[in-house]
Amino acid sequence: DYDIKKSEEREHDFVATKLSKLTVSIKQDGSVLSGALVSVSSMKGYRNNVVLEDGPLVLSGLVPGDYYIRPIMKEYHFTPSSKMLTVTEGLEVEVELLAKRVAFSCYGTITTLNGTPQAGVVIEAAGAGNCALLEEGVSGPEGEYRIRGLPPNCPITITVRSDKSPDVRRASPSSRIIQVGETDSENVNFIIFHKPTTFDITGYIDIADEYIPTTKIILIDESKEHGRKVHTSPLDQSRLFIFPEMDLSHVFTVKLESSLSPSMYNFKIPDVKLKSEGPYQHTDISFKPIRKSVPQEQVTRASFTAVAVIVLSMVLAANHATLVPVFAQVYHSVMNRNSGDIPEQSTENNGMEYIDDVHKSGIRRGKSRKR
Repeated sequence: DYDIKKSEEREHDFVATKLSKLTVSIKQDGSVLSGALVSVSSMKGYRNNVVLEDGPLVLSGLVPGDYYIRPIMKEYHFTPSSKMLTVTEGLEVEVELLAKRVAFSCYGTITTLNGTPQAGVVIEAAGAGNCALLEEGVSGPEGEYRIRGLPPNCPITITVRSDKSPDVRRASPSSRIIQVGETDSENVNFIIFHKPTTFDITGYIDIADEYIPTTKIILIDESKEHGRKVHTSPLDQSRLFIFPEMDLSHVFTVKLESSLSPSMYNFKIPDVKLKSEGPYQHTDISFKPIRKSVPQEQVTRASFTAVAVIVLSMVLAANHATLVPVFAQVYHSVMNRNSGDIPEQSTENNGMEYIDDVHKSGIRRGKSRKR
């Protein structure tokens, strides 16, 4: 390959320069090191940054000149750390650098309790004692993470930074301490718990068995206009209640509803206000109605009245055949008197005669039954 340019000395001449080739390789203990970044630059504006992948770096078409080479890879020390060389026209230049590992990595995974991988979680490594170190890593799509640059023979505390990770409330364990040796630390795993998006309400009602069927538990969302009843649940013998999941940042009122008659019982309907903060809240409510006592005088009067009504009803039932015609005649007499169709004296006489006739006929019927 050649680089052809117009001559600066002669107007119609061109100058051809044969290009050179540069090969850079990095070895660790006799093996080719992959993953290192090699930066090659020159004073003439050439710049190339390449990551080595399973082999040396080969740069072709280089114009003669001075080139600066610098390898970069965390956890490794290179000999030499950088190199300046002169590339001569048309020549192939080979450069070999030696790498030595001076630090190591921590590997692990971040998942939820059911094993779902979690991406974007920040993990921090902090040195303890005389190890002044602070490194961070971020979990990938499969929940995997790697923290580089941990020096050997150094205790390291690995922590999930929930304050830097979206929707992470806490991790289990909260932190792990590892002792870095001459190899990488693996399987330093964490289980995370997300920040709650809903709110659970549970409770216990202190109530006698006889009042359970007549009592319901009600949940009211006070954040709605005028308050809105969002759930109603009957009580069972356990006296425990659990409401469905509710939205966060709302104010709720838990209260009881009783079908007991206020005229027969003294009671106060209890209520408890709760603000949906945290994953759940539990509340205890006491409901103890007291049956009203009736005065003895009122009971006696009511009992006498009831007995009198019963006796009167029995008398009427036994003599209805005799009393019904009498009441009918009295009714007609009153109606005729009010209408003025017959004289008052005549009405009274006829009514009394009719009553006597009815009474005599009743006596005769009674005698005939006896015979």
